[in-house]
Amino acid sequence: MFDNLLDRSIVFSFDKTGFRRHAKSFPSGELETNQAGRLAIVTGASSGIGIEIARGLLERGMNVILACRDVVKGERVRLTLPRHELAKVARLDVSDFESIRAFAASIEEATVDVLVHNAGALVDRETRTKEGLETTVATHLVGPLLLTHELWPKLTHSKDARVIHVSSGGMYAERLDLEALFGAQSKGAFDGVKQYAIAKRAQILVSERLAEKARRQGLPITFSAMHPGWADTPGVRTSLPRFHWLTRAILRSPAEGADTVLFLALATRAKEANGRFYFDRSPQPTHLRSATQETAQEREDLWRRLLSITHLMESDFS
Repeated sequence: MFDNLLDRSIVFSFDKTGFRRHAKSFPSGELETNQAGRLAIVTGASSGIGIEIARGLLERGMNVILACRDVVKGERVRLTLPRHELAKVARLDVSDFESIRAFAASIEEATVDVLVHNAGALVDRETRTKEGLETTVATHLVGPLLLTHELWPKLTHSKDARVIHVSSGGMYAERLDLEALFGAQSKGAFDGVKQYAIAKRAQILVSERLAEKARRQGLPITFSAMHPGWADTPGVRTSLPRFHWLTRAILRSPAEGADTVLFLALATRAKEANGRFYFDRSPQPTHLRSATQETAQEREDLWRRLLSITHLMESDFS
């Protein structure tokens, strides 16, 4: 009962004490698996949680592609990681369609076993990509879908592929808003935090949609999403300086934030996660109140809008 009360407080669930309390129930050794010969791609792997995801995968023998915009920074990070000879750096700007296609085409391996959509951006002013998309939407929503499509043949070649979206607990505060995501411009002042939360809400719906498609076709791909809680990352320090200042004493470490991603990528038990949303290795509801619940038509409209923007068809995911 006391644990439930602490979890409902949010603060003492999302913070480092929440992680350490939840970790007491983690099954011993469930992440200690041999991943030799398997390939993972981690976007946004040169900073914060991305580094810790790459570290955890390399420690278990997996080959890892560090996909990042700044390859010089990425190479510096690679050399600090254990078993860095198993890692390589490749340029990827997940908000840029041309960069996504070039990145996917550069992968020589026939099989991709793990794809972690971790790259993110929380911007304080409205900017647009060359495709005309708001940057937050391009980075968190449209780009990851296009990248998943470009890697689809390599993912379906795996016997046990995992695709993981790193979301945010901030999405609990917002409902799906297609006008905010895809409108020509924001109405009134641009709210980067709100836009980020709406994009993360939509990201989870995409993960659920792809999981259902894979399930119906009997494909060996598990799609899941998670949120890392409140972690002390460079992104939080620069994008949310006031929040960081107020909470810095209780923030999780990047490694604690990355733990559930590693669980979803590695654990046998995580194959049950298809289409689910996880926090600290446990499935969670995607809504905490009815006001944020989207309709079936809104979910369908989101999917149709994304297919149109990326010039994809339903049959492209088969």
